[in-house]
Amino acid sequence: MPRIHWLEAHPSPAGDDLRTALSAWGYETVMGPGQGSLVIVAEHPDPRLLPTEGTEVLWWVQKAEPEEVSAVLNLRAGWVLLQDRPLEAAREALLHLRQRDLGSDGWLRQMMHLASLDELLRLALGRAIRLSGAKGGAIWLRREDWFYQRAGDGTFPEAPLPRKEAADLVRQGEAFLLAPSEQLGILRLAEAKESPDWFLRGFDDMEPLLINAWRLEESRALSFKDDLTVAQNRRCLEAELPQAVRAAAAKAEPLALLFIDVDDLKRVNTNHGHPTGSLLLEAVADTAQRLCRAHDRLYRYGGDEFCILMPRTTAQGARKLGDRLLEVLREHPLDLGRDHLAVSLSAGVAAYPDHADGAGHLIEQADRALLRAKSEGKGRVVVAGGL
Repeated sequence: MPRIHWLEAHPSPAGDDLRTALSAWGYETVMGPGQGSLVIVAEHPDPRLLPTEGTEVLWWVQKAEPEEVSAVLNLRAGWVLLQDRPLEAAREALLHLRQRDLGSDGWLRQMMHLASLDELLRLALGRAIRLSGAKGGAIWLRREDWFYQRAGDGTFPEAPLPRKEAADLVRQGEAFLLAPSEQLGILRLAEAKESPDWFLRGFDDMEPLLINAWRLEESRALSFKDDLTVAQNRRCLEAELPQAVRAAAAKAEPLALLFIDVDDLKRVNTNHGHPTGSLLLEAVADTAQRLCRAHDRLYRYGGDEFCILMPRTTAQGARKLGDRLLEVLREHPLDLGRDHLAVSLSAGVAAYPDHADGAGHLIEQADRALLRAKSEGKGRVVVAGGL
């Protein structure tokens, strides 16, 4: 009868169910760690729970972040399963573990039911940096004729790369193309010590996952795209803002929302025609997108309103972007051929958790700050709370 060692850090009904199933499958359950296979029942994968004994580990957890999974699997061969998975999945995982059937993609298969595109990219970048011995790195993903940084540790500037510049970096050996069939993105590493073949092998294993996640995101993006400008639409904001607030709360990080209103758009439409009004909106959106960082998100909230969602940013940080946007647009009036049209914006800023305790409240506070900016004379940025 095969023996399974059992370590129950955080008891749960799902843990009881698994232990009962192990007996039914013919396993002898031994309490406490020991040599051989070990089951750890816990709230989440935690390296501190790993005992010195145990050749391989099945983690039976309530929740798991990709980074946590990567951390424990780097320390000990194993498998991570969420407790809401069928018990049969645990039986299959134990068979793989006992047969040492992890292969080169063992770490990857743990991610299949856990990771979003951004999580996969962070995990892949961290693995490439570690295996190559590099000092740091970043990954850019293609969007039309540009590559935008989606994962990075600050080693490289976040500025978007034109497609030709990205191709030149690959040709010169300063970057590596990811998923060449799709030209999905590029990887850059700083002072890598190992040859590319060693650390790029992991990307070959991950390529189908990355392409599928990327295509899913692209398809979703089409339904969330504003018809006129480069911005996402209001429906996209309503879907993404609650997620961003939850992420900020979990990481104890600030999150800022910058509301922007194009001043006197109705007058522009009346005096110059609606096509000119559309050109004005496009110019505002294009400039805002150019000034945004890689992880900021631009949305068209209404007819003449935009907003920018800024993770890991305080209210004052968002105010700086608002001031910069107003300054750039003032310096570059809209060219109408024989005439130039001055561009003016009003903006309001609110931040989580300083001004709001949730997504709806954050929108309300940013909108109130915007109304104050309009009432105080337009062409300015106002922060919620009177800062």
